[in-house]
Amino acid sequence: MTQQNSSWAQRLGGMFRSSGSTARGEAAGRIRKHPRAAVATAVAAAAAMALAGCTAGAASTGNSASNAAPLVYSPCCSWPNATASANPWNANQYAGAFSDFVYLRLAIQKYPSITDYAPQLAASWEASGQNLTVHLQPKAKWENGSPVTSKDVYDTVMLDGLNGSALWNDITGVQTTDDKTLVFTLRQNEPVALAENDILANTVIYPASVYGSFVTPQLEKDVPAYYAEYNTNPTKATAMPEYTRNNAVFKQLAALTPSSTMGDGPFKLSGVTGSQAKLVKSNTFWAADKIKVPSITFDNGSNQEIYPQLFSNNADYSNVYLAPPLLKRWQATKGSNLALPQAFGFVLAFNNAQYPLNLTPVRQALAYLIPRQAMSDAAYGSGKGAGGVAQDYLTGLSPQQNKTYLTSSQLAQLNKYDPDTAKATQLLTGAGFTQKGGQWYTPQGKQFTLTFEANSDTSDIVTSFTSATKALTAFGIKSDVNATSGAQLSADEMNGNFQVASYFVNGATPLLTLSSMLHDQNFQTSGNYAGKKGMGFGPTQNVPGLGNVPVATTIFSQSRTVGPGAEMNSLTWDWAQTVNQQVPYIWYATKVYQLSFSESHYTNWPSIGSNGSSPYWDMIGNNQNAGIAYAMESGYIQPK
Repeated sequence: MTQQNSSWAQRLGGMFRSSGSTARGEAAGRIRKHPRAAVATAVAAAAAMALAGCTAGAASTGNSASNAAPLVYSPCCSWPNATASANPWNANQYAGAFSDFVYLRLAIQKYPSITDYAPQLAASWEASGQNLTVHLQPKAKWENGSPVTSKDVYDTVMLDGLNGSALWNDITGVQTTDDKTLVFTLRQNEPVALAENDILANTVIYPASVYGSFVTPQLEKDVPAYYAEYNTNPTKATAMPEYTRNNAVFKQLAALTPSSTMGDGPFKLSGVTGSQAKLVKSNTFWAADKIKVPSITFDNGSNQEIYPQLFSNNADYSNVYLAPPLLKRWQATKGSNLALPQAFGFVLAFNNAQYPLNLTPVRQALAYLIPRQAMSDAAYGSGKGAGGVAQDYLTGLSPQQNKTYLTSSQLAQLNKYDPDTAKATQLLTGAGFTQKGGQWYTPQGKQFTLTFEANSDTSDIVTSFTSATKALTAFGIKSDVNATSGAQLSADEMNGNFQVASYFVNGATPLLTLSSMLHDQNFQTSGNYAGKKGMGFGPTQNVPGLGNVPVATTIFSQSRTVGPGAEMNSLTWDWAQTVNQQVPYIWYATKVYQLSFSESHYTNWPSIGSNGSSPYWDMIGNNQNAGIAYAMESGYIQPK
């Protein structure tokens, strides 16, 4: 299994972006990500204070930075192949692989905070009413020495609108007021905190001198007009002439073939092939004096190519997954270190519309029988450095979100569903099930059997599911695993053609996390899967505190209109109780990113806390390039 860390994903929908998938694991397409999706969220204030309190350590003695060997950076599978394009809007592009090193975003999220950011191209910003005003870094320059201006940002925002950018679900428009200032007009009732995340942390800026010719007066009218309709009526929006014109422009934009990148970041690209890129320190970067790494050898290899690099001290950093035997070997390698920030969740979901899984007592009984700890241990090992941890409370939230948004007294009221065959038996018999010859039968007299469906390329999930089916079979519910293609799995899930299926879940806020399952995989209302029943939970449900409501549309609306605060906390408790009581799905394990780094050639890496992570490593886990770049800008990572 690989680990590809990326920034928060785009929202669902958009003209040319399906509700499809993003690679973040063993195979592309294994995660269908929610808008503004991120890995698990924790206490914003604590992270901000901790990060503010960290300062870079003393510089190491030895070779000067200019004479040092390149830092070997080995994340898995970063760009397609040798024929990839330098055009970031081309589907077969490599530019995105070098974001935050070559191309900068406006700000970097200080994860897990959803309100605190490290300035990058945006030096500062302030919200007033429906406006978010962004002031650009006055010293920011492109590699050719020309200044980064508000036109670069404006043109990028307009062109991103052709590609289904998340921020166009937050704004009605943007205008420049001078060369270094822009004003974004937010949609009515759009939470500022959520809009800031899409605008600041998810918008990578590209030079208007290369791509700005596509931003015509017609396009400046068409993009806002399309999204004004799309955010009200997606189906009607696709029939608009603006949609047709925007589509035509996007095809021309994607076909552009610039000869190279021209960035504004701490490094510039000096050469790229299908297997490796060379980045050298950029002297035009305004904080170049803070960067001690003279160059980066950016590898684009598979797991099997990265492991020998690590064990021979020929890689300085990687996010490659370390199965238990490989973990043990890495821990015994001279100079080895491991940061362990938590990441996304692994979910098994029931088809709530299919008998007998449409019966709440049956789903509750299965929650008592499915061995979450054994599933996590089987796939990711146990002990220090393990690649995953079993879920504690079944709330539909990450462990960090449980601690952040739910009080200890609320958590104490929830059912932890610790393994208990006696309670499972009681629930099944109470629902009319009987046991004969060691096998369970439904009230209709049919043998109760289950099939778990998973992507055949995700060996970790197949292993976890196999552990679950063994436990159920031993109890008398004959179960097996159907390992199929990712495309088939996605089709089966959204069409409701499954019994138990695998999902990935994450979200910047608890409501977004809940919406990623309760809407995105359940009676979805927008995108390619609109009208499909998905996991079939509802469509209406009695939610504590809310009453009988349509599940998918209610949680989706709340996730888009409620920002951090008391209302979010209250709604989180309402939905957490629903997931805990009804068990429409089970978050059985949380992925732990194993971020390997070596001190053989480079030292002064950010420190690691007792929990295996720290504010800088949390940022790196959330957005690998951005976190590493920010650490360098803060004086970390220096040659020995």
